[in-house]
Amino acid sequence: MGHHHVHAAPPAATTPHIDRLLKRVAWASVSVALVLLIAKMWAWWVTDAVSLMSSLADSLFDLIVSSINFFAIRYAIKPADDDHRFGHSSIEDIMALGQFAFICGSMLFVVGQAVITLIEGHTASSPQAGINVMVFSLILTFGLVMYQRHVFRQTGSLIVKSDSLHYLGDLLMYVSVIVSLLALKYLGIQWLDPVMAMVIAMYIMKEAWEVGQRGFNNLMNREMPDSEKEKIHALLKDYPDIRGYHQLKTRYSGLKAFIQMHIELDRTLSFLQAHDIAEGLEKELEALFPGSDIMLHQDPV
Repeated sequence: MGHHHVHAAPPAATTPHIDRLLKRVAWASVSVALVLLIAKMWAWWVTDAVSLMSSLADSLFDLIVSSINFFAIRYAIKPADDDHRFGHSSIEDIMALGQFAFICGSMLFVVGQAVITLIEGHTASSPQAGINVMVFSLILTFGLVMYQRHVFRQTGSLIVKSDSLHYLGDLLMYVSVIVSLLALKYLGIQWLDPVMAMVIAMYIMKEAWEVGQRGFNNLMNREMPDSEKEKIHALLKDYPDIRGYHQLKTRYSGLKAFIQMHIELDRTLSFLQAHDIAEGLEKELEALFPGSDIMLHQDPV
C-alpha cells in the first residue's frame, strides 16, 4: 500500500523543558568545575601540598570535559536540518565514547599512583587549609551530582550521565582523602589512602564501561535492548485491525529511538482506513518512545 513516515516528537511542552534542563545542567557543571579549580589553586598556593596539586590537575581536567559537554549538549538538541535529516543526536554517543576513554585513562593513572604510594610508603600531610577546601569541594560537588542525577532521570542523556561520573569520582575521592587522613591522624594507618583510591577507580571504570558500551552500540546501529523491543511486541500482539507484522528494525541515536516495520492489513481496507490505522499505531509507539522516528510500511493481506 505504501510508506507512512513520521518524524515523531514528544509533546510540545516536553522538548523545550528537556532542552532547558540540559542547558542548565551544562552551565552548572562548568561553573562548579571553575569554582573548584580556583579554590584548589588557592589551597595549593597556601599549603604547597602535592595531594592538592594532583586534585587541582583533576579539576582542570573536569573543567575541560564539562566545557566540551556544554557545547556537545547544545549541538545534540539542535533540530534536524537539510544536512542532518535525522537530527544531531549521535554527538551524544561520540562524546560518551570519548569520555569513556578519558575516564579510564585518568582512573588507570590514579591506580598507578596508588600502587607507587603503597610500594614507596608515603605519609600524607593534612594542613587545615587543604582540609577546608576538601570539605567545601565535597559539599559543592555533592550538590552538582544530585542535580545531574535528577536531570539524567528526566532526560536519559548519556552526556549528563558520563559527566556525572567525573564528579561522582571526585566525590568519592574527597571522602576517601578525608577518611584516610582521619585514619592516619587517629590510628596511624598509612595504607588506607592508596587502597581506597584503587577501589574507587575500579568502581568508576565499571560505571564508565556501561556508558561507553551504550555509546558504541548506538553508533554501530545495534538493535534496542530486548526489554524495550518487548514493549513493541506487546503493543502489536492484540492491536486492532493489524493482522501481523514483519521486518521490525530498531536502533538508538543518542536518546532518539528509530523504529521501522511492515504491518499487515486487510486488503479490502480503503487507503484512508489503512492510513488511520497506521497513524494510530504511530501515536501509541510515540507514547512508548517519546521523540522517536517511526516508519511503517503497509502490506495488504
